[in-house]
Amino acid sequence: MTVALALILVSAVVHAVVNVLTKAAEDKYAMRLLIGVCSSVLVAPALFFVPLPEGRALAFLAATALVHAVYELLLVKSYESADFSAVYPVARGTGPLFTALGAAVLLHEPMRALELLGIVMVCGGVIAIGVSHRGSAGARAGLLYALGTGVTIGCYTLIDASGVRSVATPFTYVLWFFVAHGAAVLATAPGIRGRAVMVAARKQWRLGIVAAALSIVSYGAAMLAYRTGATAQIAALRETSVLFGTALAMSVLGERMSPRRWAAAAVIAAGAIMLQAD
Repeated sequence: MTVALALILVSAVVHAVVNVLTKAAEDKYAMRLLIGVCSSVLVAPALFFVPLPEGRALAFLAATALVHAVYELLLVKSYESADFSAVYPVARGTGPLFTALGAAVLLHEPMRALELLGIVMVCGGVIAIGVSHRGSAGARAGLLYALGTGVTIGCYTLIDASGVRSVATPFTYVLWFFVAHGAAVLATAPGIRGRAVMVAARKQWRLGIVAAALSIVSYGAAMLAYRTGATAQIAALRETSVLFGTALAMSVLGERMSPRRWAAAAVIAAGAIMLQAD
């Protein structure tokens, strides 16, 4: 569990950075397109050193590609509608709720009472941060999109946790995930946003490469953590990215945090500690 903890905390920090870069981008959907396509290109050379995915792994890759295509659209719509510090916590906070439910029902992973309380605290804290923004412009639409994003997060977490466990070599699934993700976004983005998204992508390709490299670190570390730890607890710990994202929203995006929102952030940290209690 120590290795899984280290991997997921690295994932949380880097994930916050990637999403702040997405929020700050001139064309947010173009940025997500670049992240998907560039990440697949960056991992391509490593594909020659891992076995090909087979059987169930192929089904999981197809499923996660479809879910991620929907996730990217909902994520961008939430960022286009409201403040980052409003929608990011809601999306990331509701994800573990669906993951925990699915892990218990579908993966038959047991949860101790203290771990369950930790998940509730992490999720409750991040949702409280988002709800505190409900009076701001675009917050209602943004929160609805964020909730939809949370559903897709729960779905792809369960899919990828199962997928990375279905192969003998975890890097087989991890590397081919980025290829599947990139192909799905490339296939759907022009149809959703038209030729303009391709034009916008060309204008910000340098930042897209950086964000893609960070994305590989972030989700690659998360999937390796799912291989060695309990899915629901690991997924909830990844949502401590809200703490890092909030700090970046203040320093980079110029958003403000009230004492109530900081209190909710403290609840997140306490919940994360409970998740690691023996």
